[in-house]
Amino acid sequence: MPDSSPSVSVKLQQVLDQIRAVDRDLADLRRLRARVPEGRAFSEPLQVAFDKQINELLNRKISLEELEIEDPDQELLDQLFAVDVATSSRIRVDRAKPVLATPTAQEEQIFAFLKAMPKAEIHLHMEACISKDTLAGMLEKNQVPYKEADLDKLYNFKNLQEFITLFLFIIDSIKTPDDFELVFKNLREYLESNSVRYAEVFLAPSRMVQNGLDFNEIARTLDDLATRCRREGGPDVKYLFDVSRTFGVENASKNLQRILAARADNIIGIGLGGAELMGPAREFKDVFAQARAEGLRAVAHAGEDDGPWSVRDAVEILKAERIGHGTSAIQDPSLLELLKEKQIPIEICLTSNIFTGKYVRQEKDHPVRRYYDEGLVCTINTDDPEIFNVTLTDEYIKLYRHLGFSVSELVDMNRQTFISSFSNDRAKLWKQASAEIAQLREEMQV
Repeated sequence: MPDSSPSVSVKLQQVLDQIRAVDRDLADLRRLRARVPEGRAFSEPLQVAFDKQINELLNRKISLEELEIEDPDQELLDQLFAVDVATSSRIRVDRAKPVLATPTAQEEQIFAFLKAMPKAEIHLHMEACISKDTLAGMLEKNQVPYKEADLDKLYNFKNLQEFITLFLFIIDSIKTPDDFELVFKNLREYLESNSVRYAEVFLAPSRMVQNGLDFNEIARTLDDLATRCRREGGPDVKYLFDVSRTFGVENASKNLQRILAARADNIIGIGLGGAELMGPAREFKDVFAQARAEGLRAVAHAGEDDGPWSVRDAVEILKAERIGHGTSAIQDPSLLELLKEKQIPIEICLTSNIFTGKYVRQEKDHPVRRYYDEGLVCTINTDDPEIFNVTLTDEYIKLYRHLGFSVSELVDMNRQTFISSFSNDRAKLWKQASAEIAQLREEMQV
C-alpha cells in the first residue's frame, strides 16, 4: 500500500497557512478598531462594523480548527502548536491517550476528597437546579397536567434549542412565590451533597414577572429562605438577579429598579445574562453604573457566545467585577494581561462550555489550564447542574483527569472561588474551609 502521509502533510500545511492568514487579518482589524475614538457620532457604528468583520473571521478560524487530521507530520504539528495554544488545542488530532473510564484506587481516594472538600460556588442558576422530580412536584401542586414521558424528553435535550425549551418550561412552571420553597429545597440538597458552604445564585425574574408573579413577593420569599437556611446551619446563599440582555435595556433598567425597591438583604447584586449576541455589554452601561452607585455588586456573562471584545467591554465599560465563562478571552493576549492586571475573576463552567460548544468542544481543550498558568483568577462552577447533569464535584474531577490539575491546584482554585465571592466574611469562610481541607488531606493522604 502506498504511503499516504505526504498528502496528509500537505493538507495540514494548507490549514496552517489559512489560519496564519486569518490571524494576520484579525490583528490588522483589532489594531484599526483600537484607533476608533470614543464618544464621537461615528464611533459606535464603526466599532460594530469592526466587530462584525472580526466575528466572521473568528468563525472562519473555528471552522479550520474543527478539521480532523490523522497522523500529521510531527514537524508540521510542532509548527501548529507554535501558532497559538487555542488553535492547536482545538484541531482534533488523534494523538492523546484516552482517559481510563475506571478510576484507580488512588483516584478514588482523590475523588472522595474532592467531594468532601468544603467549597464555594459563585456561578449557579437557580432555575437550572430544579430536578425532574421537583418539576413534577410543582406541576402537581399547581394542578398542571403533564406526562412523565414528556418530562423525560424535555430533560433529554440534544441541542441548544432543546435546552432553551426546557429552561423556559421550568420558568413557566413556577406559578406562585411559594413554589420557591420546592425550588430552594432542591438547591439546598444540591449544595449540601457537594459540600458547598457558600453560594451566589443567579435568578432571571423577567419572564416570571411577565407571567404575573409579583417581584416583591419573589424577593421576600427567596430572602426568607436563604436566611432560614443559614440559621439552620446550612449553606450561606446570596442572590444575583439577572437584568438580562434578551429583553433589552429598558427591561434591564426596570429589573434594577425592582431590586432597589425590594431591598432584600440576601439580594446582593446584578448579573448580565441572556443572549450575548442580542445585547452588547456597552448598551447596559447606565444600568450597571446605577447599580454600582447604589451599592450593588455587578457581574456579567461574557465571552461565552461572542468574541473577546465582549469580555473587554464588560470589564472596561460595565466595570464588571467578575466575568462569567470568558472562554473567548484566550483569543486576545492583551485582554488576558488586562484580566490578570486587574485580577478580574473568571467564573469557569467547564461542562456548560462544552455543551454550548461555541469555543470549546472537549474538556482538554478548555482555556482554564492556560488561564490558571498565566496567573488569572479562576473559580470553579457548574452553571446549570440539573440540566447538564453535572455537580461541582464532577467539575473538579474533570479538571483533575482531563486538564492535569493537581490536588493542590484544585484546592487553590477553591480558595480563589471563596476569595472572589462577594461575602463580607469571605476571609473567615476560607479560613474555616482551609482548616477543614488541611485535616481532610492528612486523614485521606491526598
